[in-house]
Parts: sequence; C-alpha cells; structure tokens
Amino acid sequence: MTQDPMATGPFSAPSRRDLMAGGAAIVGAVAAGQALAQPAAPTKARWRRWNVSSPEGKRALASYARAIDIMLKLPPEHPYNWYNHALTHTIDCPHGNWWFVVWHRGYVGWFEQVVRKLSGDSSFAFPYWDWTANPQVPAEMFQGVLNPSTYPGYIQSLDAFNKTFGPVLEKFWGGLSQAQNQQLLIRGLRFPADLLFDIGPQGGPMFFAPPKSRGSTPQRPGFDDVTSRAVSSWMLENALAPRDFIGFASPKSQFHSSITGFGVMEGQPHNKVHNCVGGIWTDPNGNTTYGDGFMQSNLSPVDPLFFLHHANIDRIWDVWTRKQQGYGYPTLPDDNPNYLNPRGDLGQWRAEPFLFFRNADGQPLPPAQQMAGAYETIGAFDYDYQPGSGENVVPPPRPAGKLKAAVAAKPQQFSAKLKIPGNASLASGDVAVPQALLTQSVKADGPKLLATLTVELPPFEHGHDLAVVVNTPESEAVGVNSPGFVTTLSMFGQHLVTRPVTFTVPLSPPLAKLAMAKGLSAAAPASGLNIRLVRLKPPMLANAAPGHDHGAATGATRAEPELLGVEVHAY
Repeated sequence: MTQDPMATGPFSAPSRRDLMAGGAAIVGAVAAGQALAQPAAPTKARWRRWNVSSPEGKRALASYARAIDIMLKLPPEHPYNWYNHALTHTIDCPHGNWWFVVWHRGYVGWFEQVVRKLSGDSSFAFPYWDWTANPQVPAEMFQGVLNPSTYPGYIQSLDAFNKTFGPVLEKFWGGLSQAQNQQLLIRGLRFPADLLFDIGPQGGPMFFAPPKSRGSTPQRPGFDDVTSRAVSSWMLENALAPRDFIGFASPKSQFHSSITGFGVMEGQPHNKVHNCVGGIWTDPNGNTTYGDGFMQSNLSPVDPLFFLHHANIDRIWDVWTRKQQGYGYPTLPDDNPNYLNPRGDLGQWRAEPFLFFRNADGQPLPPAQQMAGAYETIGAFDYDYQPGSGENVVPPPRPAGKLKAAVAAKPQQFSAKLKIPGNASLASGDVAVPQALLTQSVKADGPKLLATLTVELPPFEHGHDLAVVVNTPESEAVGVNSPGFVTTLSMFGQHLVTRPVTFTVPLSPPLAKLAMAKGLSAAAPASGLNIRLVRLKPPMLANAAPGHDHGAATGATRAEPELLGVEVHAY
C-alpha cells in the first residue's frame, strides 16, 4: 500500500512507487544539469482519477455533487464553504508562468481530500473531462447542484455575495501573516475592498449570478471553432512536443503572481476552454460575443466544471512527464546554479511559496508543504489516471536497467525579421526556415514547428483576442477556418498586463492544411515563413454586452499591440 496522504510527515517524501526504478537515469540527468522527477514504477496508486464519461467517473460525479451541496450550506467563514475555497484561487492562482501546473496540482489535490471526506466516499478522486475526446460539456454537469446557473443553493446576486463575504474577508485579512500579506500586495490587493472591487463589474466582472453563471447550456454544450481547434488531438500532440519543462509548462517568472507568457498547453486548451465555457464565443466569421460565466474569471472554481477541467490539465502534465521519463529526458526545470542565481532554475522553482493552501481539516499547512517543490510529483496525493487522449506520445516501457538519461537535444531555432505591416495586419515578420524543414513539417510524422511570439499588450488587452496567420497574403480575407489561420492568442481571467508576454502556437498542422488547400509551394516556399498578427473582426468588442469590455476605455490609451519578436522552434 502506498503512503496515505492524510499521514503526517514531509509531503514531498517519495512513496515506495516513486523510489523504485530509474536510479541510473536520475544520476545521469543530474550530471547533465537537468532534473528528472522520480520515475513511477508500474504499481497501482491508491486512488484513480477516471474519465468522467466512464461508469466510475459518473459514480465519482455523484459523490462530488453530494459534497458540493454540503459545502454550499456551510457558514461562509467555514474553510470548506464552496465560495470560501474558490476565493483561494482568486487571490493566489498563477497563470502565464512556470508555476501554473504545479500550483493547480496542489490546489486540486488538497480539495480532492475535502470532497472525499464530506461525500463519505473513501474511493473518491476527481473525474477528468477529456475535452479532446469529448469536446462538449458532459450532460451530467447540467443537472442539479453541478449546474450553477440553475441550482438554487448558489448565491443569487453580487450584492448578496458582498454582504455575505465582506465580513469574512475582513476577518481573513486581519489574520494574515506578514508573508501572506506581501503575496497579496504583489497582486495589488491591499485590503478586502480591493478584492471586492476586482470581483464586481467595474474591476472584473468575476461574479456571475444565476441564471448566467455558466456560458455553456444544455442547448449549446459544445465549443466554438477556435476552442475546438485548441482541444484537438493535433493541438494536444504539439503541446506535448517540447522536451524541456519550461517549453511544456509556461515561461519562467520571478514570482507566481506575474504573467510572463503561455506555452501551448496553457495558452490554448486551458485558456480557451475556460473562456468558451465562461461565455466567450467566436463565430466562424471572427465575431466575438462576450457573455457571462464564472469559468472566464479568476473566481472560476465556483463552477464545478473547474475541477474536471483542471484534473485533465494535471493528467496532461502527467502524460508529458511519463513521456519524458520514457526517453530519459528531464521532467523539471534545469538544475543550473550560477553566480546570478545561486539556486538555479530548479531551486528557484521549488522554493516558490504557496501560502494559502489548507489541508483536509481546513488547517494551514506546515512549511514543507507551502512550497512549489512539494507538488512536483503526484507524491502522497497518490492518484493515477485512467488513460486518455495524448497517451500515444508515451513510449513503451523498457526493461529495468535499459533506460539511461539523455540530454534533450535543443530544438532548431529561427528568428523572424520584423517588417512594417500592411493595413490588414497589426504586425508581420519573415522567418527564414529552410524549405526542406518546412516540407517535412507538413507530414504527419514530421518535425513539429512551434512559434513563440513576444507581444507588448496595451493595458487590459486580454479582452481582445488576436489571431496568428501564416503564409497568407495581406489581400486575402482571414477567418477562423481559412487556410493559413493558426489560432488566436487568448488570456484568461482579469490581469493588468505591464510587460511583454509570449505566446507559443503550433505551425505544422496549419501549414499542412495550407498545403492541402493551395499546394506545397504555399506552405513550404523557398523564402520561408511569413507570420502575421491580425484582428479577425475589428473592433472585436462591437457586439459586447455592457461591462464586458476588458480593454482600456476610449481615451485611456491609444496603444495597439506591438509584436516584438518571433522565434520558430523545430522539435
């Protein structure tokens, strides 16, 4: 039997299944300055996270519903209260940096234990929503307490929320440690009024009262076209392609409340599922409607879909980790101390404080469990996953002793020469990728090309999705289904952006589509790639509902997004 997550002792201590196997591989990787997480031996975990469409997943949903109903009825100051727990995400969640996956593993993992306890189901683990295989909201999530738009137990208005949680937040702020208070100051939260302002319509909105608490409905449970692309099997395979942790997760940052950029996994399926289910919908002609729904905001855990969505994100991280282990590649940031950063990337990443998690008894965690490194493996949470989409990238297991750590080969890299854009573009750049490489990249088993765009965004520009197109003439109209359309660049939540942000997007599948539509010469010309940044339908918010335009008000700034650089990597 593996370690019980309710047992005492250091959370990051490896279980028996963590320690078995792979010693030689780990030594080799450390010698190379790269870090592997402990490889998992093929022993059974104590709990399994099932696909929500499976019979076991449906049984888990019933237990989840029982627990939510209990939590909605608890006093607002109770640590198990449904909204109280959601507020932890609002004040501390990292997005757009390399702590995104590890913070959410801890947040979901601890809450899983609360649901297990309150539901009375000792076998409970969160089911995951495999939106690649099932690109629509599961029908069960529109029933009873699992639907915040219709169930009467949810708070019915913003005014009621403020009256209920205003006093709770005052007490919470009064009990903050100095370190917790400093964490909130980094996010611009000086006192409860700042948070309530952010949640309300002037700062957010983040609160969405019934019957508009979720954008998806039983009549429209599916995704718009840009989100369907974001959850597709080709997008997932490209998200899993990087051979280093930062390439897979999201870029480095100095602290977890800072936005630096988005890898494919976070920027595409994660952000777009949040936004689409939260009521943000782009039609094939590029018209975007900004509707209502908690999932588009930092108060997204109010919607029970949040935990199914993030169980799948964590599953994808687990798939990527096992792929890396299968090839002997590193699974964590580089262990590279130097005079500028004596801890190195790995030491810095592990030491980042996560100060607001609570255990299954609602108590603060000991210091060893308040750091990112405590959640770098599944560890004492002790769950595994029913296999789902993406498993094809994991190589077959090798005999014990045959696996040796390898230094992951650096991808080929090509930088763009930026140029003055035409009237149809916000920015444009040419990238001299060799024609032979482009020709190979359009093949199903060819190298995967990923482009990283560095964009200077005006304040609150996250309300306006920008589109990336490749090898498409300025004179040609661009829509979501046009040849050469790559994807849109989406933020998630409400963020004041004050620095350049990077977005990584896959190029190979769009180039393959372009080759089918216009011939190989259009996808793989001798001149290389032309990559443009455009608005699909300016102004993007012409049909937005009042209060949902997150862009700066007219007159506040005349700034437009500025493309600072493009790099193409070949994996």
